[in-house]
Amino acid sequence: MIDWTTVEAEVTNHLQQLLRIDTTNPPGNEIEAAKYVSQVLNHDGFETEIVESQPGRGNVSTRLQGGDHPPLLLLGHLDVVACEPDKWTFPPFSGALHGGFVWGRGALDMKNMVAAELMVMLLLKRGGIKLDRDVLFAATADEEAGKGDHGPGWLLDNRPELIDAPFVLTEGGGSDLRIGERRFYTCQTGQKGICRMRIHAGGNPGHGSIPRHQNAVLRLCKSIGQLDGVDLPLHPSATMANFLQEVAVGQEEQMATNLRDLINPERSANALAQLPLSNEFKAELSALLRNTASVTMLNAGSKINVIPATATAWVDGRLTPGQTKNDFLSELRPYIGEDVDIEVDQYSPSLEASSDSQLFRTIVEVMAKHDPEAPVVPSLMAGGTDAKHICPRRPDTQVYGFMPYRQQPGLEEMRLVHGHNERTSVENLVWATRIIYDIVCRFGSA
Repeated sequence: MIDWTTVEAEVTNHLQQLLRIDTTNPPGNEIEAAKYVSQVLNHDGFETEIVESQPGRGNVSTRLQGGDHPPLLLLGHLDVVACEPDKWTFPPFSGALHGGFVWGRGALDMKNMVAAELMVMLLLKRGGIKLDRDVLFAATADEEAGKGDHGPGWLLDNRPELIDAPFVLTEGGGSDLRIGERRFYTCQTGQKGICRMRIHAGGNPGHGSIPRHQNAVLRLCKSIGQLDGVDLPLHPSATMANFLQEVAVGQEEQMATNLRDLINPERSANALAQLPLSNEFKAELSALLRNTASVTMLNAGSKINVIPATATAWVDGRLTPGQTKNDFLSELRPYIGEDVDIEVDQYSPSLEASSDSQLFRTIVEVMAKHDPEAPVVPSLMAGGTDAKHICPRRPDTQVYGFMPYRQQPGLEEMRLVHGHNERTSVENLVWATRIIYDIVCRFGSA
């Protein structure tokens, strides 16, 4: 029998210790956090391996032997985004415990899940749990910087035996969600692809005192200005279709109809307008149903009195499952015109795992025991996780994002991700640890 009061103190301490290690990426320096994780595991008899993809970029992994069924990987990243310490109530690398919360950069993204998964591995070994599959655990580098050249992608290219598994549990879902009068938990089964690009406009340079036709800056502004307020065509994924169908169940009739109509090109806009949801949530739903293009940076000129020869805009493009880079560029051309050049900087395809796999069903069954009034629904993520480094290399891998989290009314902790005063409640940390433990035991039951 597990003493969860003792577990609470231990997993909270592990999270605090991880938060006190500054792994801001760049530069990352995840090696110190990897060493901490390794020491904790070694103390309980685990054999671990720390691999540096380059000096300071540490990845730590271990394996708990089980049976012959395909293994499960518990995956978390150790790096965090930058912060502004002067805007925090408690220093972002203090791991402060106050008001029932652990405070620090990474408390929600995602050292909390690393601590929970670490604790699960310890509990499995201490309890002598017999499993029908190996359970792998890896705490890795370089998720937050975008290209992820030093984390799971590097490991699969260079040391695949450390993390190669057909089922992966990581970040990206699990928070509770209220729609209408019902609550749900999201399990991320898919995420949008990335197509980041630069749009270049050329023109006639010269002295600023004499205006020129074909001014590069004006040509660029005219081009990208056409994207303002544009909704690109609908491309509903299987994940979003399932999500909307499931959250519509049990709703008031008109609301249920509107939710289902969101994937209908002829009725989608009107249905979205009628839904009694926040504008922010409506914007998120709209973005998850189509490709999107957000202009994020501009560069042109160097002096006030010089008309530049070129002007450049950076565009963050996101693709729904099933859409390719070429599909997206063809969709943009009618808006931005033919007089500008497009240069793709980063492309990774969208991802979608099955919502009818054994692991997904296990998550649903375990959550029905812990919170029977809130069903688990598949969800699509507009951003990205380490799945984008795994699935292109291992297309058959089923990656699920699930760190169960009950948000407190009025606080909305998930809005603190990458923000000031990031923190997670001890209650939720322990609750998530119990659920992940139950998922692993049920999924790997001998």
